Amino acid sequence: MKCHARVQLRDRASQASGAGFTLIEIMVVIGILAIVLAMGVPPFVRSLQKDSLRQAVSDIEEACGKARAQAILRGVPTELIIRATDGQLTVAPTPETRAGQTAAGGDSTEQPADAFVPQSPVFSARLREDIAITLFYVNLKDQMKAEESRVHFYPNGTSDEFTIVLQTGGGIRKISLECVTGLANVEVLR
Repeated sequence: MKCHARVQLRDRASQASGAGFTLIEIMVVIGILAIVLAMGVPPFVRSLQKDSLRQAVSDIEEACGKARAQAILRGVPTELIIRATDGQLTVAPTPETRAGQTAAGGDSTEQPADAFVPQSPVFSARLREDIAITLFYVNLKDQMKAEESRVHFYPNGTSDEFTIVLQTGGGIRKISLECVTGLANVEVLR
């Protein structure tokens, strides 16, 4: 019985003193948490920040969407202007070239030419320096050497034919417009 009484005494003593954690146990758990966080935070932060290729694709898609929407909503042709020198994307109403004609060359039956008032850009963005444009066509014409290219969007929802291929070390993306709907389509090439 003495042996049995000693075991019970030890169990009671360990229950009374074992109600919490030791400082060493807490420090081990904190160390493990620190290691897990140190490994997980950088990928999490990178996923929050858009890499340059994703950002460029997003900017071009947004520019095309805004140009199409503005053309339909305002009832006037709108254009996406892409400047090669600085990678600037701008969406603005199409300026008239002559009274009674649109910039695309068609007859204007909707509004006279003097009804168009110069307006500030609807959308503006800039492609990052590490984005390379490897293919750029508007209406099946190569625009790689042009300083400025214009893609027209019309009030009936149509647009010019437009294809651009963007490349960085992270991959290659092809963005093209459906002429009939004016909607952008993105393909992952690599």
